[in-house]
Amino acid sequence: MSDVLEVHRHGGDGFELPLPVGWDWRENVKGCALVAIEPERDDGHLRANVVVTVERLTDGESLEAWSGRSLAALAETVNRHRLLDLADVEVGGRPARRALSHYVDRAHGGVCLEQWLVPAGDLGIVVSCTTAALEYDDLFELMQAVADGLRVR
Repeated sequence: MSDVLEVHRHGGDGFELPLPVGWDWRENVKGCALVAIEPERDDGHLRANVVVTVERLTDGESLEAWSGRSLAALAETVNRHRLLDLADVEVGGRPARRALSHYVDRAHGGVCLEQWLVPAGDLGIVVSCTTAALEYDDLFELMQAVADGLRVR
């Protein structure tokens, strides 16, 4: 898998993670620290993407409380949200939570959103990987490698 990924070091927020080679990326776009998207295809499908957001955590907020708040906000913003799985994991040596959700996009149908919520001091870093629902299995290992490669400096 290392031949399809290259490390991206974010310019300002002190993190790095591997991104698929050939994907377009931009930093600091509309409240997102990083947005990376697969190249356009001719078939009109939803383009898989990775979005990293960074937010301040409330003083003393636990991982459980923060992830619960974050997932509740997500449920209010997407159409027909369903939380499919929530698990405690480790990312880059830090305790984290992994959430797998499904929602319906009017233009593309079913969408899978896999997120890793990683607290780092007073910051909360969320790595969100989005794929068309029917492509989730095909992109699972790639998206896992992206999230597993998150390192906070």
